[in-house]
Amino acid sequence: MIFLDIAWNNLLRNRRRTLSTLAAIGVGVSMVVFINGITAGISATMSDALVNQIDGHVRVQHRDYKKYFLSEQEKILIRDYRGLAAEIKQNPHVRSIMPRVMTGGLMGNNDKSTTFFAFASDLATLPSVLPDYGKNLLDGQLLSESDPDGVLVGRALAKNFKLNIGDELVLLSKTVHGENSNALVHVRGVVTFPPDEVLEQSLVFTSLGKMVKDNLLDLGEGATQLVVRIDDTKNVPAVEAELNRYFESRGMPWRVVPWYDNEIYSRLVGMFEGVSRLISIILILMVGVVTSNALLMTFFERIREVGTLRAIGMNKLDVYRLLYTESAIVGIAGALLGLAFGVALVLLGKNIGIPLGGIVNQVVHPILNTTSLAVSVVSPIVCILIAAVIPIHAATKISVIESLNYH
Repeated sequence: MIFLDIAWNNLLRNRRRTLSTLAAIGVGVSMVVFINGITAGISATMSDALVNQIDGHVRVQHRDYKKYFLSEQEKILIRDYRGLAAEIKQNPHVRSIMPRVMTGGLMGNNDKSTTFFAFASDLATLPSVLPDYGKNLLDGQLLSESDPDGVLVGRALAKNFKLNIGDELVLLSKTVHGENSNALVHVRGVVTFPPDEVLEQSLVFTSLGKMVKDNLLDLGEGATQLVVRIDDTKNVPAVEAELNRYFESRGMPWRVVPWYDNEIYSRLVGMFEGVSRLISIILILMVGVVTSNALLMTFFERIREVGTLRAIGMNKLDVYRLLYTESAIVGIAGALLGLAFGVALVLLGKNIGIPLGGIVNQVVHPILNTTSLAVSVVSPIVCILIAAVIPIHAATKISVIESLNYH
């Protein structure tokens, strides 16, 4: 206890330096907490968009889907999606299922043409599987079952192709059997697609109605994907495992793909988490360097004091304990101050939202994560204690006589 009292009084003797050190530690820790909160918010925003707007909780598709989904769709066709959907619905966690087909080809308007990539979905089940599918609508109206030839186009595609609401488009593609086909459609709305700006330049959303199903794709009652919504995101791994076991036990070629296996999501979240870790490491190291310099200055100003303590009987180990106690007080107090300020920033950002452009292009609400908070506080403290080794060793390696004669 005596070491704690002495250490505390020593810190109070030079309040300005102690406060400046606390401020440096606090700012560093608060920035680490805030950056980690933003990263968690970006991940949550993207996962929410993926589950509720794009891919649902899981997708059921052929095991060779990636190989043939645009080139030879007949090989991956779910010919009777209603029967397969009925089997999937036997799982107690499944709430709704939507058939979907992805296709591509050439799109023409007057004398202009470009490539397109289309999501054709069943509008009857779309709202229950992807409840936020219309959230990114920028202009016009959403698709309707009463308007089978209506399409939504990506914002970049509309801008580059100079498309307006009501414009006619001719879609040239191939049926699932490989025959040339075409369909006349009309632009009903413009949407944004934040996860992939490149895809937005050729993106088309359409209904899996008669125009597309019969004229463009010749699907019959088939589909190439079943997008599935379940009762809770936390049950996705269990549903994935159970359905895959069911398909394998019956020799079926279908496989379940969970939402978090989306390549775009994995790539972007991995990138943001990597940047966040790099920034956190830099900030923590800066905190360690600043604290080490401050302690070094403080200890060398007290060389004669250290010599006096050793002269009256305090050994080197006790000096180490005293100086480390001071370092621990500064580190813990600064980290707690930074934690409080960082949590306040995260909560403020969570309430008002932080608009992020570029890749995310959405309003992000930072999130507090217990593990992240613990790491954000413990890491700087450990770094400070390690950084204190140099100044403490320098302050104690001088002999007692040299310390007493130090000027």
